[in-house]
Amino acid sequence: MTTKKNIFRSILSAPAALAAVFLAAVSCCLLAACGGGNIMDPLNVDNKSEVYKPVVGEPGELGVVSIHEIIRHKRGAEKEVEVETMFGDEIIVDRNPLLDSSDIISIEAIAINDLPGFYKLRLHLTQDGGKAWRKLSLGNLEDTPSSNSASSLAFLIDGVSYRTFKPRFLYSDVDTVVIDGPFDEPAALNLEANAIRNFMHFSQQ
Repeated sequence: MTTKKNIFRSILSAPAALAAVFLAAVSCCLLAACGGGNIMDPLNVDNKSEVYKPVVGEPGELGVVSIHEIIRHKRGAEKEVEVETMFGDEIIVDRNPLLDSSDIISIEAIAINDLPGFYKLRLHLTQDGGKAWRKLSLGNLEDTPSSNSASSLAFLIDGVSYRTFKPRFLYSDVDTVVIDGPFDEPAALNLEANAIRNFMHFSQQ
């Protein structure tokens, strides 16, 4: 049976690494073409019909999600691992994910009305996933995505850190949560297209 530990190892395999490089390259073109981290309108890119076409990979190889604690001060502990970000630098995270694709039954990409071409994600979680998410949210009592009271977590796609985020505070266990993003269109649609297959693969359904 696939465990949480080898889920993270599996997404660093050769096929997944290639997929991660592709995702990072596309995302960098969309988000960094104007220099720095400024958000641009992804609808202006060339060949958008191809760029935005969801890619369905083999289960466990594309669109694999894992959420990790960020290690601020490296201590050389075995649990620490360096992962690449979509902009090519690196961050250090806890090797063991707090939540991953085995906890996420499906993902919905939700368009952000005032930011064309970008999306929020609605995650449908297992019972255990909902309990885990509740624990992640406990540090954020202000119920806002920008609260400074919660620690930022790393959202990894195929072993590459796509973004950091702070989960909104929840009063009870849930089976559906929303991550505000923004997520660019290729990333959001690929996550949506692959989520169920990855869940079935990693949870042995």
